[in-house]
Amino acid sequence: MTNFIPKKLPLDETLGERLRQARSLKKLKVEEVAKILQIRPEYISALEEENWEKLPAGLYGKNFLKQYARFLKLNTKELLKQASTTEATSNPFSQKIVAKNKFIVFPKIVKNAIIIITVLACLLYLATYSKKIFLPPELIITAPSQNLLIHDNIITVSGQTEAGAEVRINNEITLNNDNGAFSQTINLKKGLNNIIISAQKKYSQSQTVTRQILVE
Repeated sequence: MTNFIPKKLPLDETLGERLRQARSLKKLKVEEVAKILQIRPEYISALEEENWEKLPAGLYGKNFLKQYARFLKLNTKELLKQASTTEATSNPFSQKIVAKNKFIVFPKIVKNAIIIITVLACLLYLATYSKKIFLPPELIITAPSQNLLIHDNIITVSGQTEAGAEVRINNEITLNNDNGAFSQTINLKKGLNNIIISAQKKYSQSQTVTRQILVE
């Protein structure tokens, strides 16, 4: 009596088995198929082993399956449907696309955030630096005091401003030291004298203080 050996129906075959069987019927090796289709041999093996993780992400892997199926003269739509219903994943190709997108979008967000922060920091620095350049320097007059009555016809004007600022007393340049301190003796006339002290940096506005001195 001859033993009956059940034969697996094509519908019971996995996607990988169908690919391998079709290749075997053509009597081709994986390397030969890879050379004909110009697809790397490991991708051909990954398709036959249904090892989706070894395939390129997204549409690349899907296109490899389509290309291989057409070469083997298999039903492309049927194989793609079978690939989407494997136990390992509901759709191996679409999942790879989502994972890739999530991986790519996050660095873009971080990159854009860094660019925005850098630009804002530069603008803040420029605003602070511009303010420092164009605003008039601080000017403090320590002597004489305002509305002073004296009997001498000379007086010493002294004060403090920012280092590097040009100081003028009654439009005459007065030297100041590295710390911005200055002192100058000036002659006065009998009666009311207006003493105008000004300080100005290279590109800034001028800061002016006036003292009125009455000489009897």
